[in-house]
Amino acid sequence: MASCPFVWIIIGVSGSGKSVVGRLLSERLDCDFLEGDRRHPFANIKKMISHTPLEDEDRRQWLLNIEADIQRAIVLKSETVITCSGLKCSYRQQFELLDHVQLVWLDVPEEELNHRLANRENHFMQTDLLKSQLEAFEPITSEEHVIIVNGVLKPREIVEEIMGQAEQIFPDLRRSWWQRCLHEERCATPPKAP
Repeated sequence: MASCPFVWIIIGVSGSGKSVVGRLLSERLDCDFLEGDRRHPFANIKKMISHTPLEDEDRRQWLLNIEADIQRAIVLKSETVITCSGLKCSYRQQFELLDHVQLVWLDVPEEELNHRLANRENHFMQTDLLKSQLEAFEPITSEEHVIIVNGVLKPREIVEEIMGQAEQIFPDLRRSWWQRCLHEERCATPPKAP
């Protein structure tokens, strides 16, 4: 039986609903929530405000910052939901190499993304940068262990869909968070020698 994840990473392009869904999922799981945009160096934020797409080198430190948050959560056994665009396969693989991590992709059509971004206020990500994100996105392959959900559903319906798929993979999710941690600890403890 697969061990339940300690870290859930909600991935998707700008406007896909990562923050809204991530917060609701953290409520459902009764765990911490971390907005991945907060881990961007301020130089990246200034670049996006000025309508300049980020390059791989810009994202490098940001991804390392998120990876450090993931590792901290795993060490502390502190279940956490984190948001991150996860546009490229190499980024997603970087996270999947860590134990106890589950990625969730919010799949939203371009037309809907444009509509959402046109109506979004008070965010540094400029609407015209969506095109660069869609161009950078590398489709998720069958080799990747990513839960894919319809991001056009209502946020609470998306959370139900995530949990429905996740419980098929991790039956222990039906237990409370502290029971899962206790079970994980018991499984990780080697049996005493007779």
